Amino acid sequence: MNIFVLGAGSWGGVLAALLNENGNNVTIWEIDSQKANELDANRKMPFIDAADFPKEIKVTSDLSQISSADAVLFVVPSHFLRGTCEKIKSLGIDISDKLIISATKGIENGTLKRMSEIIEEIFPAAQSIIALSGPSHAEEVCFKMPTAIVSASANEVAAVKVRDLFRNNYFRVYSQTDIIGVETGAALKNVFAIACGIVDGLNFGDNTKAALATRGIKELVKLGKSLGGREETFYGLAGIGDLMVTCFSKHSRNRAVGEIIARGKTLDEAQSSLGMVAEGVKTTASAYNLGKKYNIELPIINAVYDVLFNGLNPVSAVATLMTREAKHE
Repeated sequence: MNIFVLGAGSWGGVLAALLNENGNNVTIWEIDSQKANELDANRKMPFIDAADFPKEIKVTSDLSQISSADAVLFVVPSHFLRGTCEKIKSLGIDISDKLIISATKGIENGTLKRMSEIIEEIFPAAQSIIALSGPSHAEEVCFKMPTAIVSASANEVAAVKVRDLFRNNYFRVYSQTDIIGVETGAALKNVFAIACGIVDGLNFGDNTKAALATRGIKELVKLGKSLGGREETFYGLAGIGDLMVTCFSKHSRNRAVGEIIARGKTLDEAQSSLGMVAEGVKTTASAYNLGKKYNIELPIINAVYDVLFNGLNPVSAVATLMTREAKHE
């Protein structure tokens, strides 16, 4: 297939390389023309040391080239997804008849929409929108460490097609139809990863982090079901699987943000020192507002929100969580 990858970050670069390896013709789009030229010249995998970027992949900053693609893969940060879609539409290009795949994780601030909902809003005639998610750090997929993820779409045929497009001997893909649950799990787990990073930054131990992640999945299920996701999805790869890898891994940007903040830095300082986008920051605001909208008790999400946006001291946040009213599990 001719595949156009939107976003030349680490995950976009790694997925582009995987699709190229699987025998597809791949073009990757970088919005910054200077960075696009640098990637084309040096052929180094974005943000991943000691990894080469395949020479067969075409690099461009010209968004109009998307018109010749059979499939479009979104890997832009969640807060850029709407703008990217609107830019495509402004060029007079309709991608509705293409296979549209979203590997972007997040819930839009303000509208509280999932990524596929934004795409569908701008391209209402879209026939196939598929979410790709699961426990999959780019740094490990790049070096072909065995990984399993999920391809989800309301269109089961499309989900299977994407499953077969990506899978190979180190990248296993399962298909399913609960795109609401998959996208919700993909977004919300980043909030709990920030919380686990705070635990690390405060030098608490495994007991604390295990309790936080376990109670986090409880909140994820409550909110996810309210949004229309199926409960079993949250106990699969796109739920608890992604939650575990993001909460416990050294590669996790969101966990790193929490750790930096707990060590005394501001949110702006933490994001700046990271040098990459931590989706959980904006998702925390969306998750907090979803909880208010649906009147759901979300103590961990609310605590992370207060630390990030209301100046709550991380030590006080943990104390508040620990001294909540006693109840049955």
